[in-house]
Amino acid sequence: MNYNYDVFFGNKQFKASGITQNPNSKKENDVKGFFKNAWENSNMKQFQSISLLLNKYVPIIFKNSNNTLEFQDISLKGSIKKFFLQEINNQTQKEINNQTKNESIIEEFYNKFKERVKNQKESLNKIGYEDIFSSKLKTAYRLVVGLGSGSVFETSLTLHHIFGIPYIPASALKGVVRSVSFWEIAKSQIEKNQNLNIEEFQRKLYDENISDSDTEEIIIHKILFGTQEFKGLLIFLDSYPENNNFDIFELDVMTPHYQEYYTQTQTQTPGDWENPNPITFLTVKKGIPFEFNVLIDKHRLQEIEKNKIIPKNVIEKLKNYQELKNKVKRWLELALKEFGVGAKTRLGYGIFQEN
Repeated sequence: MNYNYDVFFGNKQFKASGITQNPNSKKENDVKGFFKNAWENSNMKQFQSISLLLNKYVPIIFKNSNNTLEFQDISLKGSIKKFFLQEINNQTQKEINNQTKNESIIEEFYNKFKERVKNQKESLNKIGYEDIFSSKLKTAYRLVVGLGSGSVFETSLTLHHIFGIPYIPASALKGVVRSVSFWEIAKSQIEKNQNLNIEEFQRKLYDENISDSDTEEIIIHKILFGTQEFKGLLIFLDSYPENNNFDIFELDVMTPHYQEYYTQTQTQTPGDWENPNPITFLTVKKGIPFEFNVLIDKHRLQEIEKNKIIPKNVIEKLKNYQELKNKVKRWLELALKEFGVGAKTRLGYGIFQEN
């Protein structure tokens, strides 16, 4: 039996139709050939922005039966999703193969992006911020930030909405560094008090304002990272890849084995009779260098010193920028090299190493 399909990438302008299915071939191979044909006919390779493809040109497939369009479940599931992501990854590889022609364009793009970050730092310096830490580290394994963000693909990857390149948001970096600082203080408190309640201690550091009962290390933590009522002095910049070609992405797959158990409010007993559900997703590959920048609000620190909000000995420690730089550097490198950033860190994702 032959089936005619209509494929839409974003809108009817990118429609491919009249592709037939061969019942004698394996379904996977058949769908692959069908999708590749649709991709080529739709001229999707003209788009170089990954974020544009993922957000605006999601494939939608209809089966044409008796001249009636009937929506199919395969639109964004299984093979179709995998082949769509594969074509996106292949597209970046084609750019690498044409690197001789595009090398100057790619180099110019990354130089301008680096200049943009440099200008951002210079602007912050002019209004009272001082550099604390600036360094490059490279991914020791795959990296995926924003995997659980809302997406029609079930999985996601944080990409710059204009440039389409993956990056690590400043909020994610600040979160992992703050956690390292928290557990460092918690460890010292546990050594003094074995009955320390971690939840209450966490509330004290994250939610409560600076008080006279706080130790020196707790005050420094609150001053640097902030509380509910106080804006922290540290500012983390978004981290972007330092790579002068398009060879950044790599496909990965996770396979939940108990789909019905997880999707049917756990009323279904998990068992080996369920069909595994492979989920393909995009990641940043191993060996990609990223630049990390941290600054401190020196102007506000001077205001805090004038108003005598915190003890003088704590102010002196914060004004010792070399010691502070060493501390922040240690926190950041420990967070990235030991704990990781982004999703699936327990499996080794998001870990960095020296460039």
